[in-house]
Amino acid sequence: MTGFVPLHVYLRRQLAGGQVSHAYIFSGTGGEAQAEAFAAALLCLHPDADGTACGSCAACRNLLAGSHADCRWFDPVNHLHRAEGMRELVAAAALSPIVGSRKIFLLREAERITEDGANTLLKLLEEPPPDMVLILLSDQPDALLPTILSRCQLFLFGSGQSEPALPEEILQAAEELLRSLPQLPVYQVLLRARAFEKDREQQKQFFFALFTCLHQAIRGELKLPMQADELMRSANMMESALEMLSANVNAKLLADVVYLRLWQNSSH
Repeated sequence: MTGFVPLHVYLRRQLAGGQVSHAYIFSGTGGEAQAEAFAAALLCLHPDADGTACGSCAACRNLLAGSHADCRWFDPVNHLHRAEGMRELVAAAALSPIVGSRKIFLLREAERITEDGANTLLKLLEEPPPDMVLILLSDQPDALLPTILSRCQLFLFGSGQSEPALPEEILQAAEELLRSLPQLPVYQVLLRARAFEKDREQQKQFFFALFTCLHQAIRGELKLPMQADELMRSANMMESALEMLSANVNAKLLADVVYLRLWQNSSH
């Protein structure tokens, strides 16, 4: 037993590839546990072969006890993250790590940052120290400033929809559609929506493919013509659409709405 939840496969890939970002947003069920596991992996003295924390070294034990000198949690004060708290974080980020090679800051309920607090935090995100990792935890990441969203890698945990094994040609078709949306006139968008109108199961499979591509883009694995907040809104919409498609809804009308909203969310 390591004391930490198993780290998400995409976070393990970043660790293995040495491509850790300076800032993340973790959202959804399990986000806080993933943040703790990720912090442990970054601070562990004897990580496993895949980069995950051993759970038994001094760094892991201190992190589990909430006493690691280079890992600090920030909670809202009277339900808000005000500028003074963010200035304290910025000042701490400017200092060298005490016992390790990185400093980790974790911010609970990040959507409660005030405007002044967000502007203070934005300055840190624009010029981050090389040894800092900041993790914002939020169940409402769309409430964050777009300028903050655009400077963080967004991970959605605990989604109600899994990413199924899909034929490569379906995934490629979904990616091609998402990439082409900014160039399509609205009538062609609606024509694309008719592609699977006579086959509900094929429509559901293609919705899954769109959902998968959007999540890949959110994780930074795929480049799509959407900003971070647009990607998040689109992924949430696709999850709801998949749930509605499994119920007794008008599939043709649903497809029209889904494709038009994806088109609106694309950068024209």
